[in-house]
Amino acid sequence: MIERSATGGAVAQRMLLVFVPLAVATAAILYMVFYVQSGAIESVTRSNQEKAVEIGRQRLEGGLASVSSDVRYLARQQALQRWLVTRDPGARQELVREYLAFAAEKKAYDQIRVLDLDGREMVRINWNAGDPTFAQDDQLQNKVRRYYVDETLKLGPGQVYMSPFDLNVEHGVVETPVKPTLRFGAAIFDADGQKRGIIILNYLGQRLLDRLEANAVRAPGQLWLLNADGYWMLGPSAEDEWAFMYEDRHDRSFAGDYPDAWAQMGDAAEAGQLIADGELFTYARVAPISEAEEPDATGGSGPNLSTSDGWILITHLPTTALERQRSALARNLVYAAVALALLLAMVSFVIARHGARRREDELRIRDSEARFRTLLEAAPDSVVIIDPDGRIELVNAQTERLFGHPRDRLIGEPVEMLVPDRFRDRHIGHRGTYLTEPRARPMGAALELFGLRSDGTEFPVAISLSPVQTADGTLIVADIRDVTEQRQAELRIKELNERLFRDNAEIAAVNKELEAFSYSVSHDLRAPLRAIDGFSQALLEDCADGLDDTGRSHLNRVRQAAQRMGQLIDDLLKLSRVTRSDLSEEELDLSALARTVADTLRTAHPVDEAEIGIADGLSAVGDPRLLRIALENLFGNAWKFTAGRAPRKIEFGRAEHAGEPVYFIRDNGVGFDMTYADQLFRAFQRLHDARSFAGTGIGLATVQRIIHKHGGRIWAEAEVDKGATFYFTLQA
Repeated sequence: MIERSATGGAVAQRMLLVFVPLAVATAAILYMVFYVQSGAIESVTRSNQEKAVEIGRQRLEGGLASVSSDVRYLARQQALQRWLVTRDPGARQELVREYLAFAAEKKAYDQIRVLDLDGREMVRINWNAGDPTFAQDDQLQNKVRRYYVDETLKLGPGQVYMSPFDLNVEHGVVETPVKPTLRFGAAIFDADGQKRGIIILNYLGQRLLDRLEANAVRAPGQLWLLNADGYWMLGPSAEDEWAFMYEDRHDRSFAGDYPDAWAQMGDAAEAGQLIADGELFTYARVAPISEAEEPDATGGSGPNLSTSDGWILITHLPTTALERQRSALARNLVYAAVALALLLAMVSFVIARHGARRREDELRIRDSEARFRTLLEAAPDSVVIIDPDGRIELVNAQTERLFGHPRDRLIGEPVEMLVPDRFRDRHIGHRGTYLTEPRARPMGAALELFGLRSDGTEFPVAISLSPVQTADGTLIVADIRDVTEQRQAELRIKELNERLFRDNAEIAAVNKELEAFSYSVSHDLRAPLRAIDGFSQALLEDCADGLDDTGRSHLNRVRQAAQRMGQLIDDLLKLSRVTRSDLSEEELDLSALARTVADTLRTAHPVDEAEIGIADGLSAVGDPRLLRIALENLFGNAWKFTAGRAPRKIEFGRAEHAGEPVYFIRDNGVGFDMTYADQLFRAFQRLHDARSFAGTGIGLATVQRIIHKHGGRIWAEAEVDKGATFYFTLQA
């Protein structure tokens, strides 16, 4: 009985001697995996929050810059300048028409107003829920006591005023449903630099907030927008937003709910990331209007002005979200640790049970070592195990391949032989410091580490350290990874980012040149055309008795040519705007859009009869404004080239082509020769006589650019005198 007890105790003791080191090493490796993966989870999450904030900031500043450009453009309009100088009713009507077209195209302004120097409205355009209208004279108001009028009247040439972001208030009460509003203003100066009035744009601020919310769904957490006082303009709920506009909700604010985070942001830089009040906050300050100076129409310049101290864009992510990911990782590693522990316990028990026999004990130990070495050799990284004196105890095959030393040359040598000469003295000191408080951690956090190959070349490495307690003292397990490719990738990414920055700058410069060209075409070329047309008409009216039929015919042809040139300029400007406009994607009903276009055609040509068939249920993702322009051109083309057909037939539907859905517009018109199909979408190219079918040759070029902006393509099939079919795809 005593002998069996002693044998059992020896088996248990030997089992522990084998099991404990293996279990500790396994636990260290698993802990190292947990540590690395946990850090990666947090790093990726933080990076995603920073990207979400930066994208949101760019969208905000870009949107406000666009509005600033619009108000500056409207203040310099030639039509406005003419009316302010002449006060001619016809000039005023022309200005109203341009403003109505501008409001319908932009879809961003609740009101467009021109006020005199006494604050009285002279022209007002109302958005009217998508159907812009102009206010009659008896509806115009005096805004002399409004703060934004006073501030705008103070502006100099080229300056733009922006009001605080708040809700629209009517008769002292917040308008419902709420209408977030920003007011932009600019002073109007004539050619002599004399101030003639001001122009005010009421910007529908919900567009900014909707773009932010669309961006928020791409990243975890919540995206908030605060004003300078810490109140939500875009917040966790509708009740929390715009609290500063309501007397009974002044206590609802980010500053009040998260005081620690608000205090840290107030003392921090323009952007940052912090953990406060148990949450992760990533923020960036937004400058509502930049301080860059731009020249005005009179040659002066001045900075853009804003009454706001700036906004703060924040992503909010509870730290519990990070903890849940870490908990899932830890749970999986615990399962793996239990399985490995059971396996190691079984191996150790088998080895210990046969410890009474020396030979069998040695065989079992060798078997255990072989298993451990197999795991070591299977490791994807270089693994170097070091004793307390800093000498190499064990390495795997990956170490030989990485450093170029044979295994027998490494064993027993100081680990510093793998470290470049310039780091060796410091490495010895760091190694001694580590042994005073050994724990699993990366080596040289935030430092660049290098290894030394046998041929004397250096290479960048990442090293993780794990201590293992053994009977002979503390062993250090170093996991070494060659990060040369990672460093090269980082450099490549940096180079690509720099190149992207340069390319963006070049694109911005080109866009500015295009904008300047469009402005010149719109304002400098139209004036002489109007003069030609006007004086020709004056000759016909005033000197008709002195002209024969040939003279009157010549003057009529001059007027027709000038009017055609004006139409050509308008079409070129439309083509330019389509090319430069941003794509605003949303789900839309193409069937409904096509019916609207068809109804417009019927209204414009009430005498003509036409059979227009539009398939139901056609939907797409794209820009509704641009796609309407495309459909207007395609339907208009079909209507024009079916003139004289009885019956005139136009069909809009969807079909399959090469396995993908395509949309088509088919007509029974004059068609065209497919030999010239490659010229269809070139600007100014016409396949029919202009005397038979009017037009400038710009419409199909405009359609093609719109389809290409949506990632699609367009082509046509036709036969002379048997109609034509235009096909297009949308892959936005």
